[in-house]
Amino acid sequence: MKRDVTVKANLHTHTFRCHHARGNDEDYVLAAIENGYTKLGFSDHTPFPYDNGYVNRTKMLPEELDGYVQSVLSLKEKYKDKIEILLGLECEAVPRFFPYLKEISKDMDYLILGNHGDWSIGEPYGDHLTKPWQFHRYFATAVEAMESGLFLYLAHPDLFLAGYPEFDEEAKYISRLLCREANRLKIPLEYNLYGLIKCKNYTTLGYPYSGFWEIAAEENVTAVVGVDAHDPKEFGISDLDSAKRYLRSLGIRVLDDPMDAKK
Repeated sequence: MKRDVTVKANLHTHTFRCHHARGNDEDYVLAAIENGYTKLGFSDHTPFPYDNGYVNRTKMLPEELDGYVQSVLSLKEKYKDKIEILLGLECEAVPRFFPYLKEISKDMDYLILGNHGDWSIGEPYGDHLTKPWQFHRYFATAVEAMESGLFLYLAHPDLFLAGYPEFDEEAKYISRLLCREANRLKIPLEYNLYGLIKCKNYTTLGYPYSGFWEIAAEENVTAVVGVDAHDPKEFGISDLDSAKRYLRSLGIRVLDDPMDAKK
């Protein structure tokens, strides 16, 4: 769809199916239109086909995937004259499921990488890290996933700092390594606006964390900005333009349209 306006895009949008977001799918579309977005990508948490009966209650269930796809495609058609809607998924860095992701990606416009951990084996690592040695697992899985070629960008790359008390030498070291690998692999990093809401009252570092993004600038990363919407009202709360100005003030290249990462 051709548009004669500046692109205002968000590709990070959840739905009620992940069990920690609210509002129906159409509510997100209407909120995005109301707040001037020209491109909206849905990217709810990917269901994995566990063979041991494990059920993750913070992600879409496997049997909900078809309904999710049909809902997004229906909204894409209904609102095609008002906003461009894309179909995506946010996926974990769990290598044994990469073949599965490669297969389902054929029906998607994009996949984004959200490295929260593999809860099925008791290994969460996203925003639950409190010890510096835990950073290395987060880093290794993120890099392996980025190397897979499956993902458009890495969502909330500084998520590993969320529960950590200080930006010490180990935190700086892993931040720099992660940014260098993202730059090497030409994978954009996402400045996550939901983190600003979620971590507002944290006594730990939270995310997005300024020290991380200062290092990102030094390492010449490319960035995107994501609303990471879990509630339609967050399209009105989140300030996409201010986030872009902040990143550019650091000297970071920011893609107005995250889909340009494919080019």
